[in-house]
Amino acid sequence: MKYTEREVFAIWLDSFEKIEYKRKSELFSLYGGESIARFVAKHAERIDFLLGKRASLLFGAANGEYTEYILSSLHKKGVIAVTQNSAAYPEELSEVPCPPLVIYARGNASLLKSEKFAVVGSRKSSAFAVAKTEEFTEKLIEAGFTIVTGFAEGADIAAVKAALASGKIIAVLAGGFDHIYPKAHAAIFEKVVLNGLAISEYPPSVPTAAFHFPVRNRIIAGLGKGLLVMSGGKKSGTLYTAGYADGLSKQIFALPYGINELSGAGCNELIRRGAYLTECAEDVLEYYGKEIKTQTPALSEAEREVLSLLKEGAIHIDKLCARLNKRAFELLPVLSMLEIKKLIVRGAGNVYEAL
Repeated sequence: MKYTEREVFAIWLDSFEKIEYKRKSELFSLYGGESIARFVAKHAERIDFLLGKRASLLFGAANGEYTEYILSSLHKKGVIAVTQNSAAYPEELSEVPCPPLVIYARGNASLLKSEKFAVVGSRKSSAFAVAKTEEFTEKLIEAGFTIVTGFAEGADIAAVKAALASGKIIAVLAGGFDHIYPKAHAAIFEKVVLNGLAISEYPPSVPTAAFHFPVRNRIIAGLGKGLLVMSGGKKSGTLYTAGYADGLSKQIFALPYGINELSGAGCNELIRRGAYLTECAEDVLEYYGKEIKTQTPALSEAEREVLSLLKEGAIHIDKLCARLNKRAFELLPVLSMLEIKKLIVRGAGNVYEAL
């Protein structure tokens, strides 16, 4: 990957983890057009004033060897650095608080210029929320959107998995690529890199930290044309993401939940504040004037009978058997087919629910 002198300056400056972003951004906006050596030699006094004791970090690394090491390291790891002045840098990020000086990318960086939609949810999403996330994700992709989400357990990783086959996925990490979090998703990360795009505002060597997550959420909210919140309690990070989206005047869509469902409390709170109440992907697509593709799968008489009952509310398999005067072994094949057709979902304790 060949970079312009201005791009190299941004990558070099961003490599200093101990220098706060505000200072790096200020230096880049003032002197980003100069070569690194000229910048350090000509503006030493200004650097000293802005950085104090940390100015020595720049002075000690104003040489070709250090710069070459950074660029070579990125190349070996298959990382593309997209700087604020790179052609691939998404315009949407210019509106977020403290837009990243550099976006580190692995995979198909052209997705940054596609039409994007953000989908987020709680780590503790119910089986219903996970199934709904998969359904919404697939329909948004069919309508032409690239999905932007996080990489946590629950709704986020459900969106990632549902989008993998299409390749229209941007997963935003809260740390560098050398430190995939959670570690259990390392294999999924490699699939994202192969089929879609993974990005982070942190250089590869930076470990994931707790405070990175709410900061990361501004990127998810910023990249999306709108934000769909699938689940989340009142203290969930999804509310932080929605807060950024609201500040950026992005339309927020939220799935409604029963008043006693803790995992949906955050969604209900967002609806109360004015988020667009949505029960199906068509609500979102209609809002943006997108073509709605509806495909109703063919159902057997037994499948229609079971689905009709489940639409009345979630029900345990034992009660379902009693209502239909059937045995479990007779209903399980029917339930399995309805799950495959993505019309129902099985929750904890063999409780089934219509989608």
